[in-house]
Formats: sequence, structure tokens, C-alpha cells
Amino acid sequence: MSDTSGRKLAGWKEIANYLNTSVRTAQRWEQELGLPVHHVGSSKGYSVLADMGELEVWLKGPKGSTVSSDDRPSPTMSTESRTRTPTWGPPKLLATAAIAVVAAGSVLAMLRLAAAHPAKVSSVTFSGQQMLAWSNGKVVWSYDFGQPTRSLLPEQVERKVQILPSGQIIVAAPLLQLEAGTSTDAIYCFSARGKVLWRQPFADRVHFGGEECGPIWEAHDLIVTGSGKNTFAWCTICSYLKSVAIVVRVDLNGTTAKWFVNYGHLGQLKELRVGGGPYILVGGINNETNNATLAVLDETRPAGHSPQTGALAECECCPEGQPYHYFLFPRSEVIRVTGPPYNGVKEIVVANGQIQVMTMEGVDDPSRGLWGLWALYDISEALVPQSVFFSDFYWFAHEKLSAEGKIKHSLTACPERLKPITVRKWSADEGWKNIMLPPIGPKLPK
Repeated sequence: MSDTSGRKLAGWKEIANYLNTSVRTAQRWEQELGLPVHHVGSSKGYSVLADMGELEVWLKGPKGSTVSSDDRPSPTMSTESRTRTPTWGPPKLLATAAIAVVAAGSVLAMLRLAAAHPAKVSSVTFSGQQMLAWSNGKVVWSYDFGQPTRSLLPEQVERKVQILPSGQIIVAAPLLQLEAGTSTDAIYCFSARGKVLWRQPFADRVHFGGEECGPIWEAHDLIVTGSGKNTFAWCTICSYLKSVAIVVRVDLNGTTAKWFVNYGHLGQLKELRVGGGPYILVGGINNETNNATLAVLDETRPAGHSPQTGALAECECCPEGQPYHYFLFPRSEVIRVTGPPYNGVKEIVVANGQIQVMTMEGVDDPSRGLWGLWALYDISEALVPQSVFFSDFYWFAHEKLSAEGKIKHSLTACPERLKPITVRKWSADEGWKNIMLPPIGPKLPK
């Protein structure tokens, strides 16, 4: 065998030719058997390279030996024979030319078909400076933002990407690099082929809750509602190092409108369709009360700002209107002891018109035996809170803190179990009112 170390093959076609197999089979070997190829991304696409020496080592190894006899290289074929240029006589040249013409026509037809029907993107990931669009386990296109993306968990990525039935992809890009005092977080709209159709940065300024905020904004959650010309993207953006958050609505042309301003960061978005029409549910924190909050917003008209008191209610550059409803969920005993100084909405679930709101009631700290600390509130289709229960781990943490003397009563005497829990609700018609949820009851977790 000749010394092939360091010699590179560029692209799947060269790699497959070297291995004496098809491109599809070579790609399958990468996915299933770890064929050593190197992916190289760029703003113009996503390509692969391979080192001949690495391929030879792989072919002689245990994974290379498992490929089927139908599509693995011939065992009698040397490295030289796979890389040597064959010698052709005149008859073979004519036949080869004819085959090449037919093949070129076939390739052109395939390219036209691929252009007319681009691969359907099933998911998106972020890596380094790039966004990668995946289809059937392969990267079909990529986009280079020109700056690093933030590291995100898979569930966080899902909250920032929406793939439309048309194939267009709307992304709340997780960048947040500062350029002349402005954040670069923005909403991008890509075509099915990866072309940027529009980019909408956030340059809003608002004065609310006694704070001057913007234009440094961080994009959190993203959802898409409606269909056809009435398709809208909704995004929560939070002021960087400040307390204010905004819900923005963006149409398919990239036109953006401030819809709702909250004194406290917002993260969770869901759509609710009940009764008189569609609503946007937004979960987060209210910084005046340090309580978890749920805002219910009418999709058909802007919703103003959160109902604050005194000077905190003054809002400059806020949209007109009022929220449909606004809820505050109390902090639990455990979070009052362990921190942080506020609870917040961790998740919103909508099913058959019913709403469940999960609030965070403590920070996971396995070293202290604290994790899984949450409360779950049930809200009816009529937007009336019905009940609440706490996780078993919450009660285990309560018992531990009681034993340490940090909570001054036992679990069996806990007011959160034996007395009603108060949720506050605001509406334009009634203002603030208290809703008393039934006691959880004396039954203790096993």
C-alpha cells in the first residue's frame, strides 16, 4: 500500500469513488459505522473532507470489516488501483463519452428536481458561528452568523425555532454580541433552501417600572400562530441587565410590532383558543411582587403593559391597550428559605382549553438534597384558577428544612397543605381580586 497519510479527498463524490462505492452508501457508513469524514461548514454550504490514511485504517478496522460484501471495496483492490487513472483506448473513449452525455443529462435533471423540491428541514442546531439545518440525519444547508452562538440545551433550541408548512424557517437567533451598544439577537426568516428572506433586530426603547431599557435585548421564546397571510411569529425579548420584557409580533414580511410590555422577564409562550378567539399566554416574573406571572393577551389587538402600582405603572413607548387577564402566583415557603427571591413560570401546558402553569419553587441543588421543586396550577377554560399541587420532592425539601429549623413548623402542620392558597387575578373590568384555591389536604407524600 502506498503512503496515503495526509492526502485529502474533498466532497462525498471523491470519498465514494475512492472507496469504490456510492455516495449514499458512504454517507450511510458515516452514520452507522463511523466512517472518518470531517464536516467543514461555511456561509455558502456544508462540505466534507476525508484523509486517505484515515480511510485505510478504518477499512482494516472492526467497523470497516462489517460493511456488506455488496458495497464494500474489493479485497483484491489496492490503494494504488483505487487512485490510479485508468488507460482508455479509442473505443472505450467513445463509449465513455456517450455515457457521460447521458449521465450529465441525468445529473442536470436531478439538480432541477432538487431545486424544485428542496429537502424538508426537520430540525435546526447551532454550532460555533453556524446554524445547521438537518434533514434525514444530514445537514442540507448552513448559515454563518459571523459571530458565536450561545450554548443551548436541546429544549432551548426548540423554543427558538419554528419550521412552517411552506418550508420557511423562523429563528430567534441566540447571539447577543454587542455592536455599538446594540444587541445582535434578532429574528431571521430563511427560505427552504437557506436563503435569508429577512432579518429583524430589536432596537426598541421603553421606560417602564422606573427603568430605562433597550436597545440591548435577548430573545427567549418563539412561537408561530395562524396560517397563510395571517401567520405571525411571537417572541419574548428581555432587556439585558434590566427588568423589562416585551412580547413582539412579527408578520411574514418581517414587520414587527410591540404587543405587550412586562415589568419582569418573560420566557414561556403558548397559544390558547377558547370562546371568543385566540389568545397568547405568556409566563414569567413580576418584579414588583417577585411572583410568578401569567399574562393572557388578545391576539387581535396590542395589550399595553402589566398592571403595576404607583410610579411603576408609568410606561413610555409602550403599546396601547390592556392585557385580557393577568395572574400572580405566590412564592412558596421553600423558595422563601432557599432562594432565589422570586418564583417564576417554568412551563405552560394547554390541552382542550385547560391550562396548567408550572412555577419554579426553588433552584436544583443536589448537594443539599434539593431538586424537582415546583408547583402546578390548574386553570379552567373560563380562565379561573381551580387548584394547585406541589411535587413530592418539594415536600421532601420542606421536611428537610423543617428538621434543620429553617422552616418553623412541621410538614404535618404546614399552612400550604391545610389552608387555602391565594392567587391574584387582574382584569380590565374588575381590577385586582383574590382567588382562594382549596387546601391541598393533610395527606403526606410516601
